[in-house]
Amino acid sequence: MEETDAIEICNKAISVNPFNVLEYKKRGTLKADIGNYIEAIKDYSKAIEIYPKDAGLFFSRGTIKVNIEDIQGAKEDFKTAAILNLSAIDE
Repeated sequence: MEETDAIEICNKAISVNPFNVLEYKKRGTLKADIGNYIEAIKDYSKAIEIYPKDAGLFFSRGTIKVNIEDIQGAKEDFKTAAILNLSAIDE
């Protein structure tokens, strides 16, 4: 299946449930895969807005930010991911 078809499936799932973190994450990954980094960051940001305790979301968004040379933004996301991972260990 091509990325654009998969993105359309994610769009439909999000239209049914706009709080579906997994679909935003999948769609963000698909958009990053085709080089649409700005839109990918928007999807990861929406997923983070819905579920801000997921370190993986911050790490993935940081990785995408590296691709657009937003090094400061990437550092902030990586730092947040690390903090979340450490706090998960303490729980």
